[in-house]
Amino acid sequence: MKPIIIIFILLFSFSVKSQTINPDSIQIVRDLYGVPHIFGKTDADAAYGLAWAHSEDDFVSIQENLLPSKGLAGSVLGKEGLLFDYVLKFTSLDLTVPKLYKEGALSDTFKRVLLGYVQGLNDYALSHPKQLLHKDLFPITEIDVLNGYMMKLSLMAGMGMALKATKENRIEMYNAPNEKGSNGIAVSKELMEDNKTLLVGNSHQPIEGGFAWYEAHIQSEEGWNMTGGLFPGGMTIFIGSNENLGWAHTVNFHAFGDIYKLKTKGKSYFIDGAWKKFKIRKEKFKLKIGFLKIGVVKKLYDTEFGPVFSTKHGKYAFHFPAYMDIRAAEQWYKMNKSSNWNEFESALKMEALPLFNTVYADKDNNIMLQSGGQIPYRDPKLNWKLPIDGTSSKVKWEKLLEYDRKPTIVNPACGYVYNANSTPLKCTGASCEWDEYFVGLQLFTMNRAEFFERRFENHKGKFSDDDIHNIKYNKSFLKDASYYEHFKALFTLDETKYPRLKDAIQAVKRWDFDADVADTNASLVLVVHKMLSKKLQGSVGFLTMRKDLLSEEDAVWALKKAKQFLLKTHHTIYPQLGSVQRLIRGSISLPSGGMSEVARATESTLYDKKKGIYRLNGGDGYIHFAKFSKEGTEIRTINAYGASSMKNSPHYTDQMELFNQEKTKPMTLDKKEIFKNAVKIYNPK
Repeated sequence: MKPIIIIFILLFSFSVKSQTINPDSIQIVRDLYGVPHIFGKTDADAAYGLAWAHSEDDFVSIQENLLPSKGLAGSVLGKEGLLFDYVLKFTSLDLTVPKLYKEGALSDTFKRVLLGYVQGLNDYALSHPKQLLHKDLFPITEIDVLNGYMMKLSLMAGMGMALKATKENRIEMYNAPNEKGSNGIAVSKELMEDNKTLLVGNSHQPIEGGFAWYEAHIQSEEGWNMTGGLFPGGMTIFIGSNENLGWAHTVNFHAFGDIYKLKTKGKSYFIDGAWKKFKIRKEKFKLKIGFLKIGVVKKLYDTEFGPVFSTKHGKYAFHFPAYMDIRAAEQWYKMNKSSNWNEFESALKMEALPLFNTVYADKDNNIMLQSGGQIPYRDPKLNWKLPIDGTSSKVKWEKLLEYDRKPTIVNPACGYVYNANSTPLKCTGASCEWDEYFVGLQLFTMNRAEFFERRFENHKGKFSDDDIHNIKYNKSFLKDASYYEHFKALFTLDETKYPRLKDAIQAVKRWDFDADVADTNASLVLVVHKMLSKKLQGSVGFLTMRKDLLSEEDAVWALKKAKQFLLKTHHTIYPQLGSVQRLIRGSISLPSGGMSEVARATESTLYDKKKGIYRLNGGDGYIHFAKFSKEGTEIRTINAYGASSMKNSPHYTDQMELFNQEKTKPMTLDKKEIFKNAVKIYNPK
């Protein structure tokens, strides 16, 4: 019997056994831009429809996020995938998730939603066997989906940077900003010209792959009516709006876990004056190398602090709450279903999300910022400088910071809140700030937040739509703040000292600190940023908040490299920024402005070395504008590419022009309006 037939039979038998949802009770409505509006009688129906619609648009990314749940990422994706397989085992999520699920960590109500989502994915896989990345991935279970959530969230909550920082022996990188930023803004109606409460959600994620935003609208007869963005494998909306309220998330950088340097000898580590045996288990992994798949055996060590990461610099134990709680997906579900501030805060008080700032607004004119997450409660009398001395159990925290101690601003008299991955000590007007402290509190800020602070503080009168647009899409660095301070060596180079770089130095000094698409000096600065980020191993954000300022030596080196690069590829050091940096997908290539760490954030990587073109791969992606009033909710959105990742789809690239022109499309929650303007209506079959 052929392997594909065997797979089909196995899938079919599983699907029949778990068939509890009738696809005829679900409708998927595609709008002009292909965004799915999913309608079901129950929430579980809607989750099934979401799984199906998302699979139609990006089944590959959903599968890639699920592969580690069964230890299959390395055998499909190679070395990069093996890392995710390893993280799942390293954190013992393969043991923790089923244990907590069996013990009743999730409510029965949410379990029904989860099972509906799982059935939707399994039924889609059954109907599309040729799209499977691995014969053993399906059928999946609710445990597999939760594994995917927990692994990704653990990496976002500091595990990823902790592994990288420890491996490179640069612990100072832990809790440092990376290219995955975000902006969030909420403004009360008293400060808006149209007397409507405003929310702007502007997450900076990769614009393709497992961390890219997918836009959808979910509506059921059980009161679920939410539109916004989610990641592949997500069963609810993560950021967006319903008819009463909305929220945005930004990544925060509190110390969400700790790294302990161990004193070791053989199979033991020293703690509290005695040697203690490691807990050791062997795990088998598979790695794809070319056409071959080889087996890899890895010993995993554990201590009372947590799992152990071995490097040539020593052994380190990690202690993070992110991989100890499986309720994050249910918290998002409850946030989706909230109809007012009290219900939303009740969802927040679950404290199941391991990280994130939440910027909130609603139709009752409430606005809020909370810098939340699972933050360890650390004794302020002890030394928590990283790496922490792991020879004493006194530095092992046992509980998390209480909800009421987390930075929270509700309805400030100043009338606005914002966050741009910055410290919550600066998130509103100077007279309204939160001013408490806890060990591990994020203290640093960067250009985007400094820009928002000044723009909001200095604004006179009420805000118009144009004012908000100009704030969100601003492309400038401040000339007298952290960016200039850290890059000062670049902007003050003496051209007489470096005559061969005279033209480049003059170009940098002429630059007006704005990353406009037509700017002929910004390209040189962009490439300088790229050179410095590679050499100093950190994003522009990291370079603007580290203790060390840019040295003159590094500034000269980077400027020389950038000049050589542009002359070789563009035959001038003065090309327009849009000639060097572009938004590219399929046959479409559009000139793009913006840079890392400006409000109109763009992240790009070298795409065409010969032509000297950088292709956008992150920064601004899904953008969500919402206004709330007693008359209803008004929503405008845009995504970097389109609703589908399928190359043959008309929605693979159909939002690119609007996105590049800084325009949006209307979005609605009204069922009658959606059906009236529907392009396609069908059942998931």
